Amino acid sequence: MPDATTRKQPRREMTLGEFQAEAIRRFGEEVSKWRFVCPACGHVASAQDWRDAGAPEGAIAFSCVGRWLDEARDAFEGDGPGPCNYAGGGLFGLNPVRIVDQPGLALFDFAAAHGEECP
Repeated sequence: MPDATTRKQPRREMTLGEFQAEAIRRFGEEVSKWRFVCPACGHVASAQDWRDAGAPEGAIAFSCVGRWLDEARDAFEGDGPGPCNYAGGGLFGLNPVRIVDQPGLALFDFAAAHGEECP
């Protein structure tokens, strides 16, 4: 579970173009292979995982993929493995990357690419 400092404000600010460029640098041009970490449960999912779960495109890196899966746990009860039902636009804004040229948009951070640590 993220600490109180993380919950109060995003850790980083980027433009949407910078965010996309960072994703390409880490994972390549194929968007379906981009991977993100849920700030509530720590579950790592690829954009393809959201698509396979039937989530809308706007949910990718915004709400945990568990919101579209039957076996998801509650985001704020317990500390078991994810995925969970965390909603990025809900009461608790945990998403750590604020997109400065898209007012009100904050996204999940990137998962580690092969051979590197998470940011």
